[in-house]
Amino acid sequence: MKTTRRPIVLALLALLVAPAASISLAATGVLDQLEALRQAAVSAYNARDWQVAAEQADQYEQQLDAAGLPHAGPDFALVAFIGGHARFELWKQSPDTFKYDFDRDVLGAMLESLNILQDDPFFKFNVLGTAYYEKLRADNYQNLDYENKANWYLYKALMARAEELAGKPRDGEEYTAFAKFVLLYINRAFDMARHSAAPQVYLVRVREAARLGFGTKFDDRFNQLFQVVGFDGGNVRAGVLWQTGLDLMADADSDPDQVLETFQKAADATRGYAQRAEIYRQMADYASRLDDHKYKLQAVEYGRMAFRLDPENHDIQVQYGTSLHVVSYANYNQGRFDEALKAAKEATTFEWDGDEVAYFDLSRAQANFGDKINALANAERAYEKAKRKYHGEELQPFRQNYVNILRQFGLSARADQIEAEGQGS
Repeated sequence: MKTTRRPIVLALLALLVAPAASISLAATGVLDQLEALRQAAVSAYNARDWQVAAEQADQYEQQLDAAGLPHAGPDFALVAFIGGHARFELWKQSPDTFKYDFDRDVLGAMLESLNILQDDPFFKFNVLGTAYYEKLRADNYQNLDYENKANWYLYKALMARAEELAGKPRDGEEYTAFAKFVLLYINRAFDMARHSAAPQVYLVRVREAARLGFGTKFDDRFNQLFQVVGFDGGNVRAGVLWQTGLDLMADADSDPDQVLETFQKAADATRGYAQRAEIYRQMADYASRLDDHKYKLQAVEYGRMAFRLDPENHDIQVQYGTSLHVVSYANYNQGRFDEALKAAKEATTFEWDGDEVAYFDLSRAQANFGDKINALANAERAYEKAKRKYHGEELQPFRQNYVNILRQFGLSARADQIEAEGQGS
């Protein structure tokens, strides 16, 4: 995401030098040259011409050094920040051809500037924090100092803007824009927590940031993020991965395999059985709603793992049983009768809310193999269970299945009785 930049107002030259030195400098034109370079740097920066802005900042510093002048004062601070930020933008455009030293010429330049002048702290701390964050990502999250500095300066930016907006209504335009920035900060914090050697520190960081968003139009989202970092007893990495998976799942353009891979990482990171089971339940639910048959099979496996971890959980029972029903039903309709029978049998090894469909599947599969006694018993069981829950058209498939199996095995009189029940309802 590009950083929103405010035009920088030209700073007044404030060098206190002895009269004799001033005359000497004026005679050589150094002050005029520095002023021209400063104005050129500001102009290019405001025009987002990063190459020219960086070059003008380079020349400004070279001119200072050649004249023996110190790196001090508001003008130097202004140009130093321009140079550091412009070089950062050049690095983002082409890291492989970047000619500067990132630590010295990007981070160092902005730090040197901020040591002297901290005007517009929200903008400047955000740019510096973003530079640390992007370099951390580019280095595969291996630099702990970059991680700490990214968090520190991005958080300082948040605090600076929150102070500016103190007393402003949280449903106003200004605070709404700020709330979006807070969401960006939390998104970056989640990214760092996934890879951090100390992810638990993000419990406080995320929750402190989330509090800034309470009462805004994104209140529900902030509450969700506040809660998820406490998932699994404050297991931040697991919570962050789970939330990332949920967000990917909600995006219709996401690659299903990437969604499931992210959920799997979350499950692997959990410590509690119930928490891991819930993630597997979520995976089963997601996979069962995908079109490809391979995902239907995966849904069964995820449901099975969830059930083993937390067999008394009602939602897990239903998800596991439903996933088996979907597979059994699909296999039967496609002529894979062995697979249909196997899935249906597994779905009836435990009780779950909705297991009438499992007995429906089982009776059909058994009847197909000529298992008369079991087919009749399970068709009747499916019908009796369904009668306690359904009426009319919802009950009809269970009644018809029972009737069909009765007729298949020559029990027409009983079949007529069951059909008559439907006519009387």
